[in-house]
Amino acid sequence: MGVTGLLAALASCSATDSAPPPNILLVTVDTLRADVLGAYGASDARTPRIDQLAREGTLYERAITPMPLTRPAHFSIFTSRYPREHGVVNNALSLPEDATTLAERLREHGYRTGAFVGVHLLSTEAGAAQGFDAFGEVDAKTKYRSGDLVVDEALSWLAEQSSNAPIFLWVHLFDPHLPYEPPPRFIENVDPVLAESHPTLAWRDLRNLAEERGGDLPAEVLAYGRSLYRAEVAATDFEIGRLLDGFGELRNLDDTVVVFTADHGECFERGVYFEHADCLHRGALRIPLILRHPLTFAAGKRESTPVSSLDLAPSLLAAAGLPSEESFKGESLSGLSQRIDDRLILVQHPLYQPRTAKTRARRSEVVRSVAGDPVRAPLLDRERMGVVGPDWKYIRSGTETELFPENGEEGEPLGEVSPLVVADLDDQLDRLLTEHPLRILDPGLIHDELRETLEALGYIAPSQKAAP
Repeated sequence: MGVTGLLAALASCSATDSAPPPNILLVTVDTLRADVLGAYGASDARTPRIDQLAREGTLYERAITPMPLTRPAHFSIFTSRYPREHGVVNNALSLPEDATTLAERLREHGYRTGAFVGVHLLSTEAGAAQGFDAFGEVDAKTKYRSGDLVVDEALSWLAEQSSNAPIFLWVHLFDPHLPYEPPPRFIENVDPVLAESHPTLAWRDLRNLAEERGGDLPAEVLAYGRSLYRAEVAATDFEIGRLLDGFGELRNLDDTVVVFTADHGECFERGVYFEHADCLHRGALRIPLILRHPLTFAAGKRESTPVSSLDLAPSLLAAAGLPSEESFKGESLSGLSQRIDDRLILVQHPLYQPRTAKTRARRSEVVRSVAGDPVRAPLLDRERMGVVGPDWKYIRSGTETELFPENGEEGEPLGEVSPLVVADLDDQLDRLLTEHPLRILDPGLIHDELRETLEALGYIAPSQKAAP
């Protein structure tokens, strides 16, 4: 018997002596802002199933993604490591095989593991299948698929599984993501002229609309885009309801740890519009996080402690009665509120590959402003990173710094800040960067100017340069 089989057998034996381990259902929604959900205060939300889940579980009001990009953020969920540590710092890089994932740990302890995703970015080739017995993915030609297809496939797999082993099921829904193309029945209160000329909204539509207006997207286009986005969120909520109902018919939900979260949000403000990767604003960094399990997470509880996506894997292992993995850097969410005053969370802008850097630079040249607000050009030649504290957020881009209060809605950064305060914040950020060192998987997939900066800082040796 191999090591995996032995561990599974031991897990099975221990389950006979105590309560069986819970099933785990992890739902990640791509590009979902927390503030569009009723549970997070949106007065015009159409998210009844997510809101119900919040009433039945514990909601985390200040959950933070470490990087607002699909692959880096998801792999941080599964490895409990920052992107700079696992090395996937953009969407062109794949998770190294030496990374230990939550799915691998659960499978070693007897869990049947299945994953069903909505976008090709999360593929077997990308490393997303690591640790899963079954992996339902999207082919490169199709690129992405709607949530109803993902939910159907996930429930079909679940129906085939024996009830003798606990289940770990990951379902990823891509729908609230550009292009915004919600099912018509979920669309409400939109500009009829725009709806007729642009029934869906993709980048090419935004480009054409901006070019017609000298580089500016007017306020009505912004409002239309946000309406379509919210319609996609409403459609996603419907599919989550179908998933929960179907899961409940096949397994006992009260014996299941249900996790609902997002990889990152979407930005519609302060110089960043209709995207997320270039955004370290609250719209992209603040994600929803709800955990439901009657034995572990109190119903109706709201936690204000800052928490990270990295905390999910240790929390789920703890809920399954298993010790955390040595390589995991997050902390179990149970009991975390005891340390609210000293929790610091690292956030970082992606390190773009050359081709993506050029594409993103061209986009900001085409859409130069939105509703009169100038669009910020993407940062390509240096690292942009920050740290989120109990009631503040500090962002550093080279020698430029910004300090934001984290109470209420995010607004403009604070004006003049004492040099002593900045020095203290720099020290805290630098300490985090030392504790979580940067791993460069492929220097050829880092923008040239940024690579030179990283070399100057000692992150990359000159011999690691990609061949010309």
